Amino acid sequence: MTTTEQLQISDVSVLSAAGAGLDALRARLREPAAAGEEFGGEPAAADAGHYAGLPGRVAAVPDFRITDFVPRKGTKNLDRTTALGLAAATVLKRDLSERAGISEESWKSTGIAMGTVVGSLRSSVELDVDIIEGQGIDLVNPAVFPNTTMNCCASQIAIWHRLRGPNSTLANGTVSALSALQYAARLIRCGHARRMLVGGVEELCPHTAWGTRLKKDVDESVVIGEGAALLALEPAGDDAPPALATLTACEVMFAPDRTQAGYTSALRRAVTRATAAAEAAGVEVRLLLPGAVGTVVEESEASVLERFDAERVDVRAAVGECGGALGAMQLAAAVALGQPGTGVLITGIDDSGAVAAAVLTIGGRA
Repeated sequence: MTTTEQLQISDVSVLSAAGAGLDALRARLREPAAAGEEFGGEPAAADAGHYAGLPGRVAAVPDFRITDFVPRKGTKNLDRTTALGLAAATVLKRDLSERAGISEESWKSTGIAMGTVVGSLRSSVELDVDIIEGQGIDLVNPAVFPNTTMNCCASQIAIWHRLRGPNSTLANGTVSALSALQYAARLIRCGHARRMLVGGVEELCPHTAWGTRLKKDVDESVVIGEGAALLALEPAGDDAPPALATLTACEVMFAPDRTQAGYTSALRRAVTRATAAAEAAGVEVRLLLPGAVGTVVEESEASVLERFDAERVDVRAAVGECGGALGAMQLAAAVALGQPGTGVLITGIDDSGAVAAAVLTIGGRA
């Protein structure tokens, strides 16, 4: 295909603190938790003591068990990050196959672009502790080592579902999933994949929860959550499944000046380019999904978006702070809430300097 041909989102799968599926996410987005109201599942009982004294709340994906999604065999040593991503991919592949009649053979040309902050931080820390406090590296369980690699989740999805397309993980803070979307679109347009599973994943664990609170980039009123969301991206055309949305634009940039003014300038460039593409396609932006609400860079994002007369929905308030999965949750929210024929503008700023803006046109081709 050429760089001008359109790409569509054919299906979406999401697991979040709001629950499983787009319906649960949509309900939470439309009726966000009131101040102090609890939502989401409780963290593992074994971790309860590690959250003692942690400011604010944490919320896990309710009642999540990987064996509800895949057979038990082979799941014993999966870390939670991988389990969440694998579960989301399993639901996405099953639902899209049933809806569009996609054969197992055609799935082989599908690739994966997954966004995350560092992969499973818990796995890496616990392996280091075992080596330092235990009997050395020679006696560490080799089955848990893959969990410490950032690409573990994407690799396991490919292995479990026999996907032979490009397999990659992108770490770009809270805009990781939008970086993955841009990268996946490029791979398809360059002929490297027929279809890409694109999204983000982040697990809830004491290590990330304490790190987030001590860093103080996110307001304590924001719940620390977790989740995984994946979408199927492929060329739009007569032979494609019915589209949930079309990818109109996706811009990822960097602010070398990591100040409020620097973030504002970089995001404004990204938004200007994304909305120009939408205007050229005759798409009107009617919904905004900002990604920096409740963070120290909220002001920079707000100043860029103030010119838009459109509805705004705070996805982070609905699902909690979920790191590299936030952009994927925003993409899922766009599909869940967007009105057919209109554009949804998704934005994000990470304090590392990464900024992103994407426009989805809901309901098919622009």
